[in-house]
Amino acid sequence: MRQRDRHGEMPLILVVEDDAGTRDSLTELLSARYRVLSASDGQSGVELAREQHPDLILLDRFLESGEDGLAVLESLQHERATESVPVIFITGDSDEGTLERCLELGAVDFVHKPASARELMARINRALRQSEQQQRLKAMAQTDALTGLANFRALSMRLDEEFKRSSRYDYPMSVVVIDLDHLKAINDGMGHEVGNRAILALANLLRTNLREVDFAARFGGDEFVALLPHQTAAEAAVLAERIRAGLRTVKITRSDGRPAPFGLSVSVGIADHSPAQPRTCTDELLRAADAALYEAKREGRDRVVVYGGSDLTSPKAAQRH
Repeated sequence: MRQRDRHGEMPLILVVEDDAGTRDSLTELLSARYRVLSASDGQSGVELAREQHPDLILLDRFLESGEDGLAVLESLQHERATESVPVIFITGDSDEGTLERCLELGAVDFVHKPASARELMARINRALRQSEQQQRLKAMAQTDALTGLANFRALSMRLDEEFKRSSRYDYPMSVVVIDLDHLKAINDGMGHEVGNRAILALANLLRTNLREVDFAARFGGDEFVALLPHQTAAEAAVLAERIRAGLRTVKITRSDGRPAPFGLSVSVGIADHSPAQPRTCTDELLRAADAALYEAKREGRDRVVVYGGSDLTSPKAAQRH
């Protein structure tokens, strides 16, 4: 029976093995249950893994090209796209110290050469099940239960990554802080069920307007944050205005199905980290976006404000609202 991954496809296995006969035998064996890619050396294996995102890698411990499988494993773990891919070593080395080193560096298992088909399949299946469970738990820990967007924990990690990447490669990135206006009044007057519908309406609108490279999270009860790589604050304001205007057309129903007697609106603050406006750290960037959000609220809500400089500084600007 062919195993399926969470997307309904057969899992993708990458075989990194320098011996052509062994590589062909493994490919033929695994093709009955999985999609299979192969590479004859470590560098090609790392490049394939980066491009194709395999679900598991079978890696020869010693490669004839002089490459050490442990060095290949370290290269995989230094790549964001491949750091979480489980690796099973195939090795003819029975030294316990070497095998212990493989596991210490992050391999999930090892198989001695020559391995029986039954043993190899059993170890691959176990590694795939464990990986899927870990990915599911990781996603749950970083996901907001109501909206399905990322949560504060995931936002903090992603913001740090994007900020470093923006600084390193000298391109702009923007932070967009979106606050759903009057959520407390909605909850108090109409009930939390209606308030949750309002939150979901904003989350869905935000999700459908983002590019693939963008990232959105629910920061708190009524606040959302979007990270927009390669976007200046002025460019991010175009997206924010589209979301603000779009939400004005959304209708919310009450628990009895009747339309709620109010419209939805948001206040938005935007700031960027760019060659023209560099920030020293992520905290400074968030404070600037918060200051712009505070100004949007002070001016009457239902508007988008881009951080413009010292005129927005205020003791209250660094506080969450």
